[in-house]
Amino acid sequence: MTKTETPLAPDSFKKRHHDAAWTVLERFAVGLADRARSNGNAISVDEINKSLASLKGQPNLFDEAWNALKTEVSAANTRRTPSIRNDPFGRLMVSRFAHLLEGREAGDLEHGALSRDMLQPFFHAIRMMVGADTIEQIDAEIRSIVEAHADEEDEMRDATDYWDHLAENPLVSKQITMVFVRMAMHFSDYAKRKNWFIQLVNDNMHRNGATWEFTEDHFIKLIRALFRDVRAILASPERSALLAAEIDHDKVSVLRNVMANLDRDIAALHNREAATWQEDDQA
Repeated sequence: MTKTETPLAPDSFKKRHHDAAWTVLERFAVGLADRARSNGNAISVDEINKSLASLKGQPNLFDEAWNALKTEVSAANTRRTPSIRNDPFGRLMVSRFAHLLEGREAGDLEHGALSRDMLQPFFHAIRMMVGADTIEQIDAEIRSIVEAHADEEDEMRDATDYWDHLAENPLVSKQITMVFVRMAMHFSDYAKRKNWFIQLVNDNMHRNGATWEFTEDHFIKLIRALFRDVRAILASPERSALLAAEIDHDKVSVLRNVMANLDRDIAALHNREAATWQEDDQA
């Protein structure tokens, strides 16, 4: 049976690097073919090595691939700062748990709020689980929706409820929800992925001298907020059936198991908080 390869998107991270790599390989193949023709359509190992040495001596050989990589790194660094208004994907992601950040409803760091220093590693984790190409595609689609509404609702772009308003757009809502569906699928081995996520955030924070740590309690609060819509879908037979038609029944079962593990974590967190409050009252 012949394996069918999935075609690359016309303009994607993989496609641009794929094209750059093939440019290098094609130059090598042309060099080999020229040497073969000059040697009666035969070529030795020594001639192959000479062709490789000649190729290696070209100073601009990898410029195209390097320039593409620099462009992608620059774009990734821009997406890491969700506070920027021109990053609708980042703002929409953060809007799901903004209430947990320091200075918001959650209060200060000493009382369990999330440090804003965890935002950069959070987006790093999302890219690893969902994929850079998928995020790039979703980001482009959301930007097009933002621009489509910019003229008719320009004043709302600076309103405090702008991002909540945008999230209510059915097309945007579905895109963001599917990001969290894909993310949740990676927690099939819940305990292992939870530990990985906590470690990744702590290892990649720019602390600037701060000692704050992203703990298991922080993780539980964050994931509960992120998977809110996924849980709502699973609680509705109609919406659950539609999701199953899109991603298949086995994956829906995986999602239900992830939510069951999360429920146990939430219950344990509530017990710890209740015990702390009781101790404080007794003191």
